[in-house]
Amino acid sequence: MLTIAKKEFTDLLNNRMVLLVLIAFLIYVLSNIYTFYSVLNGWKPGAQPMFHENMGIAADNNVFFTLSFYGTIMGIIIGCSTVSSERIGKALSVLNVKPVYRDAIINGKVLGSLAFLASVILFYIAIFTIGFLLLCGNALAPFLLDYFSRLPFVFLFIMVYTTVFLSISLLISLLVRDQAFAMILSTLAVYISQIMYVDVSYNLGNILPGYGLDRLCISLSHEGTLWLQVQPKFMNTSLGAYDAFLSILPEFIRLLITIVITMALSYIVFVRRDIL
Repeated sequence: MLTIAKKEFTDLLNNRMVLLVLIAFLIYVLSNIYTFYSVLNGWKPGAQPMFHENMGIAADNNVFFTLSFYGTIMGIIIGCSTVSSERIGKALSVLNVKPVYRDAIINGKVLGSLAFLASVILFYIAIFTIGFLLLCGNALAPFLLDYFSRLPFVFLFIMVYTTVFLSISLLISLLVRDQAFAMILSTLAVYISQIMYVDVSYNLGNILPGYGLDRLCISLSHEGTLWLQVQPKFMNTSLGAYDAFLSILPEFIRLLITIVITMALSYIVFVRRDIL
């Protein structure tokens, strides 16, 4: 299983599409750091970082927002590439004719994908931290403890949130043979989550007020959960890092349940169905 996991990690690292997305995302991260620096220096009149009462938490929120919102793209690309590249290269056919259990194959591929995702997230967090310290060190200096104490929880949440979309795209890739179509369907899942949060919840609240249907839609939308339920509590400047994480524990557990369900379905599909 570990051999398969190492191979999966290496394959993702050498995948041109994955690398292209990661490079584009790196450019965006660097741009985001400079924007944060510009706002702190007053070069954008009237603009202030969110949660500016505590610059350490404001910096954490910048990491949280960027890697959560755009991290869904990383999850989709990695999830789709995990199966599609192997299917194109006929590697799954080779693995399945060898004396290796199918569950060992899917375990190894999932483990390799999660290790790659964790490495990518940690890399971007390191880039954020270096950029903040170099450009915004004076403003952050009094709040460094707040920044670093919340950062591990930010990493943990981003990892779980992004894995939700990785697991969804993995399941879709196992069900759909065409890589491009699987990626379109995975992207559509993100879009549906967004319109449930923005459009459907708003319209239901206006058409049927007082029934709580708008809040139900928001709770079913990962985007709605992220911005209306998680962010305000997680970045609460009056709470310490651990207490802030405990305040979002119900939403965190809900994301874990989503991962368990989609991964279980992926196992069932991979073990019982011909996916080659």
